[in-house]
Amino acid sequence: MNKKDELVTFDDAFSKLAEGITTGNTSYQVGSFYEFLRDVWSQSFDNPEYFGAWHVGVLADDIEDCLEKGLNYVAVLPRFHFKSTILGHAFSVWRLLKAKRDMSILYLSYSDGMARYHLQEINKTINRNPQLLDMMDNRSPKADYSFRYHVNKKPVEIMHGGLFSFKRGMHVNGALIADDVLRDPENPLNTGQITKVEDHFMTESLFIPLKGVPVIVLGTPMMPGDLLSNLQKDDRFKSRVLPALDPTPDRRVLMPELYSEKWLLDQQKARPKSFASEFLLVPHFATEAYFSEDDIVKCEDETLKSYSAHQTFKTEAGDQLFAGFDVGKKRHPSHLVIFRRRGDKIEQVHQSWLDGWSYSDQIQYLNEIAENYNLEKGYIDNTRGELEDRGLDHVWHSMTFSQKSKRTMAQIFEEYVYSDNLTLIKDERQKQQILSVSNDLKAPETPMGHGDAFFSIAMALQAAYETTLYRYESLGSAADWLEAVSPEDKNTVKEKSKLPDLSKWTGNEYNNKTDKIQKAPNPNCDEMVCMPSFWVEERNLCLYCGYRG
Repeated sequence: MNKKDELVTFDDAFSKLAEGITTGNTSYQVGSFYEFLRDVWSQSFDNPEYFGAWHVGVLADDIEDCLEKGLNYVAVLPRFHFKSTILGHAFSVWRLLKAKRDMSILYLSYSDGMARYHLQEINKTINRNPQLLDMMDNRSPKADYSFRYHVNKKPVEIMHGGLFSFKRGMHVNGALIADDVLRDPENPLNTGQITKVEDHFMTESLFIPLKGVPVIVLGTPMMPGDLLSNLQKDDRFKSRVLPALDPTPDRRVLMPELYSEKWLLDQQKARPKSFASEFLLVPHFATEAYFSEDDIVKCEDETLKSYSAHQTFKTEAGDQLFAGFDVGKKRHPSHLVIFRRRGDKIEQVHQSWLDGWSYSDQIQYLNEIAENYNLEKGYIDNTRGELEDRGLDHVWHSMTFSQKSKRTMAQIFEEYVYSDNLTLIKDERQKQQILSVSNDLKAPETPMGHGDAFFSIAMALQAAYETTLYRYESLGSAADWLEAVSPEDKNTVKEKSKLPDLSKWTGNEYNNKTDKIQKAPNPNCDEMVCMPSFWVEERNLCLYCGYRG
C-alpha cells in the first residue's frame, strides 16, 4: 500500500467513526431470566417483591432449561398469578434484550384484539421502568399497539396476531408466544371451536418460528384433551401445571404472598365451578360434564383390544354379549360398542366408528355383527327412524331417545362406572366423546362426534342391566318379590302370584290424580301403567320407568 492509499479525509474518518458506533456490539447485562424478573422487570410494579415468589423462580428455571435443551414450553397456571406477565410480556422483552442480532417475536392470541392488548401492556411496563427505558429506544413512541425498538443499536420487534388471522408464510427468529388461544373461562369457546383451534395451531402456528426458535404456550384448560392437555404429552414440549392449591405435594398454596389459603377457600365456597376451572385448573367443560376424566380413566384397560366385526367372536359358557349403536347424521359418525358379561364383570370387546357411512351400509354392518356375535340383546337409537324397515336383524331393538330414557340410561351407565365392574377399551376418541356430554345429557357437535360414545355405551349397558333385572335368580322367589314390591298386602300374596293382565288395564283405578300421586313410586311419571306394584323397595327402583327414589 502506498502513502496515497493511507490518506483518509476528515469526512471519511467521521463516517467510519459513525459506522463503528452504529454497528458496535455493546450489550446490556440483563442476567438470567430469573435475575431479570427479580431485579429489572419487577421495578415496573407497585409490589416488586411478588417477583421473588416461589413459582416465579420455577417458571424462570423452566425457561432456561428449555432454551438450553431446545424444547418448547407449555404452562398451565391459575388466573391472577402473573401468567402472561412472566411468560408472555417479560420473556419477550428479556429475549430481545439478549438478542445478538435483529430479532422478531410473534405474540399470538385467539383474537388479534387480545394480542394487541398484550403489546399495549408491554409498552406500559417499559414506560414505567427507568432501567428498561435506558436499554431500549422506542422507534414508534406514538403507536399504542406497536412494539418496535432498538436494542444495542439493533432493530427488534414484537408482532401481534390472531390465531386464524395471522398471515401464513411469515416467520420469526425470536419466539412464538401463544397466550390464551383457547380464550378464557369467562368467554369460553364451544368444543367444536376448540377442536379447530388445536388443528390450526398444530398444522399452521407451530411452524411460524424458524427451526430451533422456542414456542411458549400458556393458558387455562377448557376441556379434557384440549390443546393444552395434548401439548403436555408432546415430547417437543416441557410442561408445568401449577394449581392455586396444592401445586406440589409439599406445598399447600401456590402464591401465599398474594392469595392466602383462607381467601382461596372462601372463593371456592362462593363459586365452586368457576373456582375449579380458574384456580384449580379443572378443564372448564369438565365442571359441567356428566363424568369426570378420572371416572372414565379408571375404567380403561390398555390391554383390551377391539375384536374384528368380520370374524366369529368366541365365548365361554355363561358369557353374554350386549351391544349399543348410536346412529349418526352426515355431520357426525355412528358408533357401535359390544360388551361381554362374565360373572359380575362387564368388559368391552368391540367398538367401531362409522364415519360417513350410508344407512344401507350401516344395516349390512349391523347384520354382520349379529351373525358373528351371539348377542343377548342390542339397542339402536331409532329416534329419527333412519334404520326402520331396512331389514335389520331382530336381535337389534329400537330405542327412541327422550329426556327420561336418556336419564335412565345415564344412571345405569353411572352405576356401572362406580361399581368397579366395568372395563373399557383405552381409546382417546371414545373417552373424549363420553366426557363431552354434560349433566343435562347434551353434547356439542364436533368433527369427532356428538357424544356418540356416551350413548352407544349407555344403550349397551342398559341392555345388560335389563337382562340381569329380569333373570329370576336375581329377584329371589316370586313370593319374596311380591312382598318386596307390595309389603302391605302380605295376606293376599297368593292372589298376586299371577302377573296382572296389562292388556285389560284401563287405568281407571288411578284416574284420580291425587290418588296416583300418593301411590305411584314416581309422582311425575306420565305413564298410567306406572303403578306401585312395579316399585322394588329394596332397590329403591321402579321397574317400569327406571325411576330411583
